[in-house]
Amino acid sequence: MKLLLIIDHFGSGGAQRQMVELACGLRRLGHSVEMFVYFPQHNFFRASLDEHQILVHAPERRGSSIGVLRRLAAVMRGATFDVAVSFLSTANIYAELARVASPGTRLVVSERTSFHDDKSAIGAFLRRLLHLLADRVVANSETQAAWLRSRPWLRNQVSCIYNGVDLSRFRPAESTPKSGRALRLLGVGRIGPEKNLVNLITALAEFDEKFGYVPEIGWAGDRDSSRAGRRYCERIDALLSSLPNVRRGWHWLGLQTDVAGLLHQYHALIHPSLYEGLPNAVCEALATGMPVLASNVCDHPLLVADGCRGYLFDPRDPASIAAAIVKLVELDAGGWRNFGHNAREYAAGNLGVGKMVESYAALFEALLV
Repeated sequence: MKLLLIIDHFGSGGAQRQMVELACGLRRLGHSVEMFVYFPQHNFFRASLDEHQILVHAPERRGSSIGVLRRLAAVMRGATFDVAVSFLSTANIYAELARVASPGTRLVVSERTSFHDDKSAIGAFLRRLLHLLADRVVANSETQAAWLRSRPWLRNQVSCIYNGVDLSRFRPAESTPKSGRALRLLGVGRIGPEKNLVNLITALAEFDEKFGYVPEIGWAGDRDSSRAGRRYCERIDALLSSLPNVRRGWHWLGLQTDVAGLLHQYHALIHPSLYEGLPNAVCEALATGMPVLASNVCDHPLLVADGCRGYLFDPRDPASIAAAIVKLVELDAGGWRNFGHNAREYAAGNLGVGKMVESYAALFEALLV
């Protein structure tokens, strides 16, 4: 098959990493793969594409969005692609409108987050109405797929394909970490309101008040640069300053390039988000054989399976978050081993890059029949 993959850029985001993994995986399967991006200056993942000799169409975005749309339409019209696939809302809109210029190309668009992230009801409705111009809509979580199927015009047009993890890179450490007072928890993700760090910090303060110590927390990720994100980060900083015991054990790690190695330095992942698509951090922790403490939202119950691969909590209730941490602290050595085994086994069966790539390839082939 000749395939065109469309996304905004090759920066360090989760959707960008998944798109690059998909492109390289499809290339390894022998398909002809090209890509289109409109912010080529963000090139964190570009080296992998060059290694696989994947052609990138990367016109600079100058002026209006109409210019991007015209350039994408020209690429689609000028080559005979069997299937085009796009990730993320804006890229989906460009792909759906550009498809009009290349009606013979099958189009798959993918939503990579939750409907909870919709900022405008009217805008969200119009974006989903444009999905009528696509042949298939893919969500990366069962929760989002079910919500999309509840839109009458999309009922029979939606698939779910989970994110893929490189299981050879993300694998268990040689030894099982011990629980107890030395518990080290890792958080991964852009620091913004949806990541719910205020409630996590409040939960740690409640834990400290009850037990007289605070588990160590490392948080990897850059700060949300939006206005709302900056205000939220200021709130986090002020809260940490008012809680010196929590602040002493809290470490900002910044954006990390070796998340696999970082995971091995911690005992468990904590992921308190208010909503998610399918979080790469949780999938990668499971592949590493690491217990996960996660909010009881979206697909987290499927990923974590409370009491099997970690514990769930109510993200809006600091006491619930603290209680989940207590359960992990009190877990015995056998429980840690079981959680680690269960986590890796689940990831190997459900979250490998190969499974994701093969699922997309099968979907493309079905569209061409």
